[in-house]
Amino acid sequence: MEDTRSVLWKPVAATAAVLAVVAAGVGGYWWWYQRGSAAGPSAPAERAAPAPVPAPQAESEILYPIDETGADHTTALDESDAKILEAITHLQGWQASAVHLLVPKDLVRHIVATVDGLTGDKLALQVLPTRPVPGLLQVTGSAKSATIAPDNAHRYEPYVRALSAIDTSQAVALYRHFYPLFQQAYRELGYPKGYFNDRLVEVIDDLLQTPEPKPPISVVAPRAMFHYVDPDLETLTYGQKVLVRVGLSNESAIKAKLREIRQAVTTR
Repeated sequence: MEDTRSVLWKPVAATAAVLAVVAAGVGGYWWWYQRGSAAGPSAPAERAAPAPVPAPQAESEILYPIDETGADHTTALDESDAKILEAITHLQGWQASAVHLLVPKDLVRHIVATVDGLTGDKLALQVLPTRPVPGLLQVTGSAKSATIAPDNAHRYEPYVRALSAIDTSQAVALYRHFYPLFQQAYRELGYPKGYFNDRLVEVIDDLLQTPEPKPPISVVAPRAMFHYVDPDLETLTYGQKVLVRVGLSNESAIKAKLREIRQAVTTR
């Protein structure tokens, strides 16, 4: 009889609210394996690496300019949290309980850093704009030979339903209204010549290229952290790994919303 073990999944979630505000898709999930009492004491969690230093940028043409007519050019980035959180709660389809998923300080900076980090291989926990997804990752098997349990996808369904319910046109209108803040945060991140909306589209395109492997998906924990057994999955970008982990149905729903968002932020 197979042993279904509870594994500590310490996620870095980009929730529905964040997706709506920045049109950025889902964030990452940094996961650790915690050995149960039958397997001995808990293994120490590996610390997340800091965000990589951006490479020097050359001057480039803006591909997807945002129309900033009527945008907010007066709110200071350091004082923007309350205004943005208030605006989010008025989005059509917004679920009131979702506001508690957000980290309410330096929200724009955290969103921008998370978006930029999704195409890398790691994402530092301290840059995330959301609180962890509650609960434990469910796997079937042992730490050395396990698969992600089918029921694990249920943990993400409230997030995905909240994302799907939000009116995309209103969410992107909000993003356009506050775009100067996102642009400022992106340049502060280390891209003085960069354009955040172009980077956003690039990240969405990367997420949309995520494969859709059929379950069961094999994972292994040779030390503290689980990895995919399939080398093609293990070499995916950070954001792509997230989409694989949330389950096929959730991945499909997220991609559908991302396509809507991409269309909206690339249309002049």
